[in-house]
Amino acid sequence: MPGLTPSDLRLISFTAARDSDLRAGLCTLARLGVSVRRADPERAEALVTAYETHPFARAGQTLFDLWELEDFMLDGDPAPADAAALLRIAAPFAARLGLPLPALPDLADLPPLEAGFYLFRDVMIGLLALASAAVAALPDPPA
Repeated sequence: MPGLTPSDLRLISFTAARDSDLRAGLCTLARLGVSVRRADPERAEALVTAYETHPFARAGQTLFDLWELEDFMLDGDPAPADAAALLRIAAPFAARLGLPLPALPDLADLPPLEAGFYLFRDVMIGLLALASAAVAALPDPPA
């Protein structure tokens, strides 16, 4: 691209790789959420109900909408389930909450993404299912 320095081009390449990781991680979370929702719809709905008014969920929905993450996630070929990308998203949350990283479920048979208004809900269900597994691994239940 004319006008760009070699470091500019390197930055663009670096950003594209992080975008790919973010997309794969978000898509994997959403597919995990779809899996939970299909296997146990009552649990999925209860998780959404328990957290839908929580500031993190509201902020997440707002950012999801403002940043048009649904379009970002669905653009192009379907992102493969990616455990490494998922852990790169989950690790900062786990560290901030003082949780161990959970054992990841088998990602090989996750269902495809379901585009639509509820895609953020699927991301949230997937993230909450992982957080629930992490809390279950704690030696003592949190107070």
